[in-house]
Amino acid sequence: MILSNLLFEIAYAAGNQSSQQQAPAGATAIALLAQFIPLILMFVVLYLLIIVPQRRREKQFREMINSLIVGDEIVTNAGIIGKIVNIKDDILTIEVGADRVKLKIYKWAVKEVLKKAEQKD
Repeated sequence: MILSNLLFEIAYAAGNQSSQQQAPAGATAIALLAQFIPLILMFVVLYLLIIVPQRRREKQFREMINSLIVGDEIVTNAGIIGKIVNIKDDILTIEVGADRVKLKIYKWAVKEVLKKAEQKD
């Protein structure tokens, strides 16, 4: 708080000097820096509140997609619940319903994993 008041006073004093006096180069640089401090702080806060959590969610999603195995029960973005019966590259084949209808979907369409299949060692 004291630093911002000091910078504000320097900037105000530099702006109110008479035309006969020249401000020292250091004072003008500090005054210029004082004008950009709120903008810099705003970008830092936006980065911490928006970008960092988004990257964390993307990382968790990639880990979930890469850990899918045959037998997992999943929910798609469309709300379809099914069990994975085949994985080929980035396409999953899932079984849905009592009739065991098979659907092919992309991995990115998986919203969440309901039950992980028991891994065989």
